[in-house]
Amino acid sequence: MAGGSAFSRFLDAFAAACYRVRRSALARWAFIGLAVISLGLALFSRPGAVENQAIRDSAVGEISISSLRTYVRVIGVLNPSGAYRTQYALGNINLYGSRFVPFVSPNSLDVVYVIDENLPNAAADATITLVAQVVEGVGQQPPLYLQIGYPPNVVLANVLARLGMLLLLALMVIALVAWLVERFDYAVPLPWSAPQNVANAPALLWFGELGRQFNDTYIRSQPAQFNATPHEARFEAVEPRGLWSVSVRRVKWVQLFDVATPYGGMPAARLHFEDERGLQRRGVIAANSSQSRDAVLRVLSLIR
Repeated sequence: MAGGSAFSRFLDAFAAACYRVRRSALARWAFIGLAVISLGLALFSRPGAVENQAIRDSAVGEISISSLRTYVRVIGVLNPSGAYRTQYALGNINLYGSRFVPFVSPNSLDVVYVIDENLPNAAADATITLVAQVVEGVGQQPPLYLQIGYPPNVVLANVLARLGMLLLLALMVIALVAWLVERFDYAVPLPWSAPQNVANAPALLWFGELGRQFNDTYIRSQPAQFNATPHEARFEAVEPRGLWSVSVRRVKWVQLFDVATPYGGMPAARLHFEDERGLQRRGVIAANSSQSRDAVLRVLSLIR
């Protein structure tokens, strides 16, 4: 019984956490931020790019159309005097584009162009080694040119992408669980029967929405008092009086179950009813004994 009571309090604490998080603007923004981060990480995925990660030692003359999108390590000499820049005429205005520098093999007259981005600082006629990707040119660009840089870390990128997908899946599960707990009016059913009498608990607890006159505020596990007339019943705050109230004009249907509360498992009933405005509402009552719960339900059934 002690283990069951502890589990009941755990379920109630979980429902209370969902209740607080659902009403926290900070939690909503944190959820949105984590969702954006998870989607961003998922975009790191680079399937099929692993085969392009090797850096191949190549002579300048060996670079051809078959080398496109691969990474090569080449040795040669930069010739800045032979550099040229793409340009485009727009009426009387010339627009200049990228600059390309010849990279000459030291052992032959083979030449390949290198785009002027991240070029090393080297003395004139100095032989240097470049690691670059072979890129296909368009328009005034060379047919093939080198873009200096190392291949991206695809393994790390795919690990980050998987972490992003796992985070996104976890957020979806959290959102689904939070939605289900809210659909239960933050009154989580117990998988076993509660004690028929709970001596240390208030006589009656209310879980649910308060209606438009209270800005549709949800409350959970709040001590309540029950008053009834032939035409209406009211669940009201015990202290301070008038803080909140819920009117019941007609009960549509009732579901009996046992609910997790801070006091352990308690007999409960889920109510679907019409309020004083004829609006369809729902809520949960929990009582400190099954006899008290059944007595409240009998009174509710007599309201016309």
